[in-house]
Amino acid sequence: MVDWKIKELIIENIEDIYNWRKLVGKREKTEDFLLWEYMSSPFGPTKNWIADDKGKIAGSYTIQKQEYFYYGKKVIGSLAFDLATHPDYRYQGIFTKLGFHSLEEAGKENIAFTLGYPWINGIAIPGHKKVGWTMLGELKIYECSNIKGIDQTNKYEFEYTSEFDDDFKGFSERFKDEIPIYLNRTKDYLNWRYVDKPYDYTINKIYDKSGEMVSFIVTKKYQDTLHLIDFLIPENENLYNDILYILECLRMFLMLKKISLCVNDSHPFCKFLKKHGFTSQEKCFIPIVHVNNETVDINKMNNIHNYYFTMGDNDIF
Repeated sequence: MVDWKIKELIIENIEDIYNWRKLVGKREKTEDFLLWEYMSSPFGPTKNWIADDKGKIAGSYTIQKQEYFYYGKKVIGSLAFDLATHPDYRYQGIFTKLGFHSLEEAGKENIAFTLGYPWINGIAIPGHKKVGWTMLGELKIYECSNIKGIDQTNKYEFEYTSEFDDDFKGFSERFKDEIPIYLNRTKDYLNWRYVDKPYDYTINKIYDKSGEMVSFIVTKKYQDTLHLIDFLIPENENLYNDILYILECLRMFLMLKKISLCVNDSHPFCKFLKKHGFTSQEKCFIPIVHVNNETVDINKMNNIHNYYFTMGDNDIF
């Protein structure tokens, strides 16, 4: 007999989330990491719904509020992650019922839409479809082990920084007329995401010769790969060129095999990458979206070409 009930979970002890994740076999995260991820975001703590069976968690659905630019205006979106069902409660419809309930409640709380990033062969995709998610298409991972045809232009200066300073105030907003839908990379968000997070990232600001910051890059060394985790780049081939030059220098200095990044095929940077030796990999993400209320147009949200994606939009990297 199914007698579990759906309720919102207010996290009081992060150890409970840690133990729950171990129970359902999710990838390992420390308690410090979970405290950072669930409780510390500048956009507020996560929203969590569970299937509760007399005090025992049978399933969970977590979304993290984020601020987006949507055709020039700010809206509240979100990221879904750590969705799981206890092994003893599978095939009882928990995943879909939690999904319907959680996303309906999110819409009532002015969270206009929710994004997720399952792998192309993700076993949860059929369940997402039942709840009304749209599969946006392939978000490819591009890699290169030897960048071709790049010489430094000397038009830009790269400066290492240990934090995101006042140069980043309002920087993300500059792209609101250029990119239809993208995460608002505020100063507070970037510091939370790449400075406070218990991982090691390298941050570089990029200035033109007038001293104006025109871009930034966030990189991370992982095994034999240099990941380009996050970036905001105006359409400028000279800038593209110098970023690739710096990435190749970093790769060789760190004695790594390759450079890797995610980028939407519709972004002009992608064409430049292909020209200089980057190739798409077989493994990719299938970004998915669920529109939660009428704040945004479902037809615009369902078109992958309207989005700006990097590895940093995903909770995995």
